[in-house]
Amino acid sequence: MKQQHAIPFDPQTAGGYLYLSGGSHSSGKGCPDWGSNDPAELRFIGDRLGTLVLQYADGSSGRVPLVLGYTLWLRCIRYELCAPFFGEGRDEELAQGMQRSLQLFGAWEGAEEWLLRIALPKPLAGVRVEPAEEKNGTPVFDKAYCAGEPAEEAQRAFFAAHTVMPDAPVPAFVSAALDAVCHALHTFESDFEAAPEEFVFPQPPQGFQPVFAGTRLAAVATGSVYHNMKDLGSRTDADGFLHTSYPDAPSWWYDGFGPYVPRVGSYTANFYSRDAGRAIMTLAAYGYVDAAAAACGFGNRWMMYYREQGLQLAGVPIPGHYSVMPNTPLIYSQVLTKLAKPALADDPDGSQLSAWPTRYTFERFGEGHGNVGNPETDGHGLMMMANRAAWRAQGADPDYVRKNWTYINEMAEWILWSYAHPELSFVENDLLYGETEAAMNDYTLYANVPCYLGLLSLAEMAQAAGEEAAAESWRQTAGRLRRAIDAHLTDGQGWKAEKFGFHHDPVLTMLADVYGYDTADMPADWVARSRASYETDRLNAAQHGWYGPKGIGYDHAMITQNALLLDRMADADGLLNSLCKLSYAPRLPEPYLIPEALSVDAAKGVLRRQGDLGNLVQQAEAMKCWLLAVGVSPLREGSVKVMPRLPAGWSVKVQAAPVPASGLCAALQVSAVSENTQSIELHFAGEGDARLQVRFGPFDAKYDTAQVKLNGAAHTLPLQQSGDSKWAWLELSALPRQ
Repeated sequence: MKQQHAIPFDPQTAGGYLYLSGGSHSSGKGCPDWGSNDPAELRFIGDRLGTLVLQYADGSSGRVPLVLGYTLWLRCIRYELCAPFFGEGRDEELAQGMQRSLQLFGAWEGAEEWLLRIALPKPLAGVRVEPAEEKNGTPVFDKAYCAGEPAEEAQRAFFAAHTVMPDAPVPAFVSAALDAVCHALHTFESDFEAAPEEFVFPQPPQGFQPVFAGTRLAAVATGSVYHNMKDLGSRTDADGFLHTSYPDAPSWWYDGFGPYVPRVGSYTANFYSRDAGRAIMTLAAYGYVDAAAAACGFGNRWMMYYREQGLQLAGVPIPGHYSVMPNTPLIYSQVLTKLAKPALADDPDGSQLSAWPTRYTFERFGEGHGNVGNPETDGHGLMMMANRAAWRAQGADPDYVRKNWTYINEMAEWILWSYAHPELSFVENDLLYGETEAAMNDYTLYANVPCYLGLLSLAEMAQAAGEEAAAESWRQTAGRLRRAIDAHLTDGQGWKAEKFGFHHDPVLTMLADVYGYDTADMPADWVARSRASYETDRLNAAQHGWYGPKGIGYDHAMITQNALLLDRMADADGLLNSLCKLSYAPRLPEPYLIPEALSVDAAKGVLRRQGDLGNLVQQAEAMKCWLLAVGVSPLREGSVKVMPRLPAGWSVKVQAAPVPASGLCAALQVSAVSENTQSIELHFAGEGDARLQVRFGPFDAKYDTAQVKLNGAAHTLPLQQSGDSKWAWLELSALPRQ
């Protein structure tokens, strides 16, 4: 049982009313900053978070429910003018309903002190708070006293309409107001049951657009791809600036219960290297080739800042490299590492904001200690991989490599420089060090794996351009990094979870960017480690309705990609359907766009957005999930593999799926699996040819053969186990043409 606590109270005070100062919550938040799927951490509007127990002088007691929006409130809601209660996005009906519902004097106005008044039927001896057992934290009241009518006119006027009666149920008008706010700000299971059966395109889609069918959530997936890719495709300026937030993007309160601020564009002015790297790969895969190439060019030009400015560290010239925000290359080292802790009333120790931790200090390096700009090791690696993706999407032309050799060589040079100067780069045990979110002064998989794959990517480009010495040097360095990863970031069988860098194993998903969608084409030992790590890695989502809410890309999308690549289709079913749900908020702005994060109570069937709407890396990782589900894998060693991984009951149709580095597009129509049967229509257009391998499935493990059709031709094929399902492969020596 949770600890109850008494509120300081002087029984000698007299009057017909109990006044309590406070009415906030010990967490200070509606939900954790980056969301949660744990109901104990969630405090939605209308939630009962405890009870006030009134101990009367005659030994009896009374009870008052402590409900968020009725007898409790959150201070954070007044920090900005958030919709639907204040400012530009105010909804008059909802705002007035909340004002009538909220019984705390001063809370709506953001006053320093709040007062709750309770009518007393008899003398009071004491009062205590009884926290809700199912919720973390406790309601907070700091003092209580009895008195009659207040002297202040504003208080008398307020309490004439806002006085709580003990032992009475929550008034009907309060419940109606709270329900209306919940309905406006949250999404419910009933919304998914009422979603359109078919998505109607407002305009003809651009690029690669799958049309999923079979369920209402499949139609939501179609709409999600359409709107998110339209948004991503428009995010790149003529000079290649790829904005992390779209202009005027609304921002949902990280720590509230659902209010949001319209037209914020939190990160519109920023080009984040991690976000851009992932987004460029997604743009290229969906056919937005010009935008992907332009964004690479913008990032690469800013990467050269350190070289072009002649910056040094301890007298050693610093090569070009990717910082967190390349277009403001020194903001972390020269601004964020020097932040003073704020003196906020609700943050007296500055715990909500403090200086960014860094080893690049004046004490260690003297003048110029900030010249490196805080290494974004993962962003650097992802941008190397992104350059390869943009190059292959344009046909893998060797002349492209020659024209951009200065940048390609510089990206690799940064890794070589880091190994040559461990006293400056903090390379340790041959692992690369990082100082931003994916490493935080540590050595992680999310930071090191993309640099390994990035070196292989640049070596492929160098080889194509005839730069064989550079290609060999970069492959050798990649081998050195791989040996370090093998030696220090494993736990014997799988990967070290504490070294993931974000919430999940990033290895398999990053391998897919280079090797394609078939794990048989990836390094077998790394796949085996990811398979071993998966069993534990999946548990949080499995136990909470198949939601990974903490940064949709880093959490939900990454575990979804792992489930798909490992053919864990029972898990992938749940994860893809949940991805549809977190993509769809029909009463909110831009109802199909991916939010940065999410809080969800799966048992209650209620979801709320958090953070930046359409946040670039979260959006791009989510869109990669649908690429894997459709399954047109990039050309590899003269072979095209088509291996759909669809949820049960789903079908998909694609008019023109680009096959990178091949000059080909695939027209694809995949039926839903029925028992051990499935049909696929598949034709290719464009120049060039290749072998074709088509995989049918997933089929239930009870079957040994499948009856399949490819372009109307029937085949009986043996089934092979992979993951939790069985699959059938069909190989053709040439591509079927339209």
